[in-house]
Amino acid sequence: MQEVCVFFACRDRRVSGYHVSVKVLIRPFLTEVDSRAKIKGSRDPLGIQTLWTSLGRQVVNNLTTVTLSVREFTTTLLGYYFVERLWDAGSKEGGLPGFMKWEQLCGYVQAERHHEVRFRGIERVGRNLKESGTVTLSASPEHQILSNQKIYGLWGLFTVASRLSGLLDGEPARLTSDARTFIESEYIPLLTKAAGRNAQQIVDRLAKSESKVYLRGQDKQIVDAIAAVLKPKLTLQEQTFYCEHLVRGGSNGANGVQPLLARLLEQTWMDAYSFNRTAVHALAAQSRDEFHNESLGRHLDQIAWCSSVIEPAAHLFAFLQSCPGQDLATVVESIRQQWGESLDWIDPSGVRSLHGEICKATGSVPVADRWCQIAELLHAGQWGDVIQKLLEQNVWVTKQRGMSSAWIEIRNGSLIVKYAGERENLPARAELKQSWRFTFFLDSLRTISRQVGKV
Repeated sequence: MQEVCVFFACRDRRVSGYHVSVKVLIRPFLTEVDSRAKIKGSRDPLGIQTLWTSLGRQVVNNLTTVTLSVREFTTTLLGYYFVERLWDAGSKEGGLPGFMKWEQLCGYVQAERHHEVRFRGIERVGRNLKESGTVTLSASPEHQILSNQKIYGLWGLFTVASRLSGLLDGEPARLTSDARTFIESEYIPLLTKAAGRNAQQIVDRLAKSESKVYLRGQDKQIVDAIAAVLKPKLTLQEQTFYCEHLVRGGSNGANGVQPLLARLLEQTWMDAYSFNRTAVHALAAQSRDEFHNESLGRHLDQIAWCSSVIEPAAHLFAFLQSCPGQDLATVVESIRQQWGESLDWIDPSGVRSLHGEICKATGSVPVADRWCQIAELLHAGQWGDVIQKLLEQNVWVTKQRGMSSAWIEIRNGSLIVKYAGERENLPARAELKQSWRFTFFLDSLRTISRQVGKV
């Protein structure tokens, strides 16, 4: 970057007929992008999330991409239990404020006693933990363990999954009778030993707008009790409870196929396992051979077929975003050099069988037609036509979101990129073949079932 000199000339009203010339030296500097200036709808330019989430919900009813910790479900349920106690006592700290303080306390306990580093908020928890072990619980921004604890904490990210798992219901959300009975039999007795009858001392702390906790001092017994509740290893009672609600999906369980899928995934618990299109087709075949369940097999095959198309589509559109001003023919040749003459592993007939599912998910027959065409063009290696179809899909998505224009246009044979992304090179052909950017919630079910250790 270079320094720039700018001259301003203006008339000095105090001196008739004279002008004053001012030389200003401008030194450029970099700042973070203002979050308010981010492009509306800046993610998912092809509307892919609607497709994979719709198909994923047919096999995993309750979990989301971020619900990857059983102990965060434990923290969530206890948070709602204490919130109810605050509500019933008429405390103004009921609801979100009380919940955030409980989440903060659990975070500090996890870091202090279990040396856990994989919960959300670990960075601020680490900074706030002083040598004395004294921390402050408060809903105030300066004491939150995330930049926005309401949105990025457990209240914002685990409440929906807890509802879908049959652990919360009503508005505002309260524990179901099943969840309350479990908490009062499994956790409250542990907390009562250190925090008084029904863990009243914890409720009293959460009822204060701001409270100091001495992790290694006078509050050590309460901290130890919470640590016992949040210990990494689950009890047999916990395994049974979380298996039913988290692993098997509660009363719905994706119409009965989720428990079967969980049993299939038990064989994938080894560290080296990873999902990809081929692995999911293999699970589909196993579901037919072992369980004689055509429904689960069909859903898994559909996931694999969908993945085979949306993976290259997403990679390709991101690559186009980093090619402003380039000649279309040059871009096409770059794709051919990286991906060859075709993506022959894509099954156009399999993707066509998804037409009805895509219509249901998007509410649009033309969109379903377009994705089937994209599959055929990718299979045939007609890269220029693939690009045209992807741009058409982006036009549809932008209109649905009320945006004024598409992200990319072709003008006079060149790409005009209006919303550029980070520089992204096309993955190698072998890498693309195994790509798994969109999880269909399978990763979440595998992770949770592995932690529970029982299906």
